[in-house]
Amino acid sequence: MALFLELIIVDAFTSKPFRGNPAAVCLLGNETVLEECKKQAIATELNQSETAFVQPMGIGETFENAAEFRLQWFTPVMEVNLCGHATLAAAATLFEVKGNKNDSLVFHTKSGELVAKRRGHNVVINLPLNPCTTELPEGTDEIVKLAVGSIPPIDVQYAPKADTAILIHLPDSISKGEFESISPDLAGLTDVYNRRGAPGVILTVRGSTESGCIDEDGRCFDFLSRYFDPWNGVPEDPVTGAAHCVLADYWSKVLGKKTLYARQCSERGGNIEIAVLDENRVELSGGAYVIFKGTISL
Repeated sequence: MALFLELIIVDAFTSKPFRGNPAAVCLLGNETVLEECKKQAIATELNQSETAFVQPMGIGETFENAAEFRLQWFTPVMEVNLCGHATLAAAATLFEVKGNKNDSLVFHTKSGELVAKRRGHNVVINLPLNPCTTELPEGTDEIVKLAVGSIPPIDVQYAPKADTAILIHLPDSISKGEFESISPDLAGLTDVYNRRGAPGVILTVRGSTESGCIDEDGRCFDFLSRYFDPWNGVPEDPVTGAAHCVLADYWSKVLGKKTLYARQCSERGGNIEIAVLDENRVELSGGAYVIFKGTISL
């Protein structure tokens, strides 16, 4: 007998279709048993940057009334420990598509308990900060060269937690257009990963009105970013919640402020409101646009 699963695709960190970062959300009833290999096969078939699998925790609970859910994230090639945009997409699916009336939802994940709540038209997700250190892993110089070529960084730091990343802070004189035109050597980065493993690569630059770092309403971004980990199946991630767990810690210290406004400058792009909290937590807030509703048959 075929198993039919509800499938939603959400563009996260945007209020418009075909912007932000798309994530598939696959809804599993609380009595549904789906092997890990099949979850990976679904994620590979859908070929989104992430596919989230959501399941109510309590016996007899539904997507409409449950407040706690299991949540897993898969790229087209592997399961990951944390994915911000797919968490936001999962919460938006429950709030908007399933009509869940709870003010907040708790997701039980490989990164612990993550809380999502409504804020106006946006969804707010509470994630762990991933603080940086100046203690860089071996081979960082090669990664920096492959990522930015001859551009001299202001600073290079390393985020060593579950979703490891090299953060490369580029000169403030770089304009938004110049930043968007940087073309990392993705084949070279993938070769480094295949030879010895490698962290994701975050490029970032301080925002200013002079460098064109403003949104469509004229509001200035505190910083811009881009994120690359092509070995996970996506050459450049459109909008990366996990990377902003690193960026929030870094820029809050550089700028001396807890509330930040950011832009990830991929081709699709997305805007993120950030609030750095106590106890090494951060809130990321953004829009969500439900672009597809359907079913998958197994």
